[in-house]
Amino acid sequence: MTMLSEEQLLRYMPFVLRCEQELQHLGSWWQHVALVGKINSLQVAKTLLDEMEMTQQRFQELRQQLVENLAQEKIRKLNLDLGSRAQVAIDILVRNLFERTADVGFLATDGDIRAFLDPAAPHPPSAEQIHERLRAYTAKYSVYDEIIIIDAHAQLRAHLNEHNPLPPILHDPLLAQLASAQAPPYLEIFRPSDLQPLQRHAHLFAARITATDDTHSPLLGILCLCFRFEDEMQGIFAHLAQQDTLIAILDEKNAVIASNNETLLPCGERLRPALPGQLGLVSYKGKEYMVRTATTSGYQGYVGLAWRGHVMQPLHSAFADEASSPLDQDSPLLIQQVLHDDTLTHISQAAARVTDDLTLAVLNGQIISAKQDAQEFMPVLNEIRGIGHKTREVFDRSIHSLHRTLRDTLLADASFQASLAVDIMDRNLYERANDVRWWALTRRFREIFAQPESLHAQRQELEGILSYINQLYTVYTNLFLFDLDGHVVAVSNPAQTPLVGTRLPAEMPIAKALHNQDPQQYVVSAFMPTVLYEHQPTYVYMTAIHAPDSVETVGGIGIVFDATPQFQAMLNDALPHDAQGIVTTGAFGFFVEPGGQIIASTHEHLPVGERLALEPHLLRLKNGERRGSMITFQEQSYALGAAMSRGYREYKTTNDYKNDIIALIFIPA
Repeated sequence: MTMLSEEQLLRYMPFVLRCEQELQHLGSWWQHVALVGKINSLQVAKTLLDEMEMTQQRFQELRQQLVENLAQEKIRKLNLDLGSRAQVAIDILVRNLFERTADVGFLATDGDIRAFLDPAAPHPPSAEQIHERLRAYTAKYSVYDEIIIIDAHAQLRAHLNEHNPLPPILHDPLLAQLASAQAPPYLEIFRPSDLQPLQRHAHLFAARITATDDTHSPLLGILCLCFRFEDEMQGIFAHLAQQDTLIAILDEKNAVIASNNETLLPCGERLRPALPGQLGLVSYKGKEYMVRTATTSGYQGYVGLAWRGHVMQPLHSAFADEASSPLDQDSPLLIQQVLHDDTLTHISQAAARVTDDLTLAVLNGQIISAKQDAQEFMPVLNEIRGIGHKTREVFDRSIHSLHRTLRDTLLADASFQASLAVDIMDRNLYERANDVRWWALTRRFREIFAQPESLHAQRQELEGILSYINQLYTVYTNLFLFDLDGHVVAVSNPAQTPLVGTRLPAEMPIAKALHNQDPQQYVVSAFMPTVLYEHQPTYVYMTAIHAPDSVETVGGIGIVFDATPQFQAMLNDALPHDAQGIVTTGAFGFFVEPGGQIIASTHEHLPVGERLALEPHLLRLKNGERRGSMITFQEQSYALGAAMSRGYREYKTTNDYKNDIIALIFIPA
């Protein structure tokens, strides 16, 4: 890893280089004009030109400061941009994979799968029934392309993907690792495996299948969930990539395991990561790149397999000249509204003072020249004054142009962060829609509810299953089962026991949920306060429970999303952070409904339930649309990013559910 100095990087910064060259040209011309003055007006030139030479020296000192600061701002901007993309690439992936750790733990306890492997089971399901069970699972969790069931003797018993040629006996080392009763709750691997022989890497989540929930009960087999890694990464990269930008995920050995351009960054290629929080410069395949590498901050304690996000920008385009257009009409406001940079502001003010001093010196020179009848010196003075004003103009134009560039960048960043926030939300709620539909297929729920007279007697068993699920999926405050009259039968959270026997609140879509005959269907409550969430607003996902091997509705299941901390965490993750991971001072965010009703907030004085007063165009976005705007909000200037939800995979994209949410990110300007 090498690093060029700011001076060496200047030649890749056309905007800064042009500014420096223009100032150098004016300085050289000043010297030529002053020399002409000395030659032709010796009787008056020395004192005046000495004074003006000192003025020129002050301009030269300011020129050096200006160029250094322009270069530093360009480098800072690039560092933030590449760092943000590297961080997002790895953190979104980790958030997704965290959900998989719960999935494998739950599915490994599925009653049908246990019965299928248990030689003592009285009525085990057939292989075809198990295949249908697995198909139903992946119909809801489309992030998996294969599920494999292996018995305790490493024999293949069932798998979903008919295009995955598996041998009858498996030999992957993870089978031995999980055979022990002291094995971890799950194993995650990413490497070649005979479990997916056609894949260059198998990305698997595997867990023990035991006879009961008792960890000491006999081992029946191993369950493997095969994650659609490449498919998922292409979706993430498409959201992050810019022209010429290369984005990759690196493993613990710095090898590429996924990239947005396999021609330039093939899998297996070893790269040199940048130091934490720093820009690096690497030479790769004969081209220079600026790079940033980011380690995940983890999610709910899960950090995955020590992977990192890695972003590379070709050096020739890393500092592209975004400020080449003429000043726009709002440029005089940029210094005040876009960047509170004391150094650049002071340089601009100092250049103004130097120009004023030069004007006075020229005026004094004109008076002296008139007294001494040295008219030949007048053009020299006028030219020097003109050079001074042109120099001042270069300073102002350069600073204004930089500020406009930073304004545009700030707006792009704000809209990108808003898009990230709403994408995280869609991805998270996609999992919630999957969960409720899958848990409704739990065989014991279906068997017990098919005999309504035994519901009360079986409550303990029902709550045991619910409690186990809730321990794996911690984004819920409660899971509950209800009968055909809408009365709560069982809860996962003991603190919610008083709900048992009561009828669900009228605002819950009970009838609609019980009407679902298709196991792919579900309903979601409006985002509103409910007794199910301690009178705070949230979403409750619900669907019907059907009798075994039937579409007859026998009850329902509901899951209460822990909206307050979960949405707060999503917004906080999307806000801009400094190198230490601290949210930018004064930045805040919201999730709002199209009318401006707040459903999540990081602003202490604008809580959930309030309505934001914003320009209508900021709340009238199309699905997937994002935009940025400079606004004044509560007498402060902000770069505002707004993005409308677009759904994720089949969630909110297949007419299954309409729930338009706008993410708003405010960054002080």
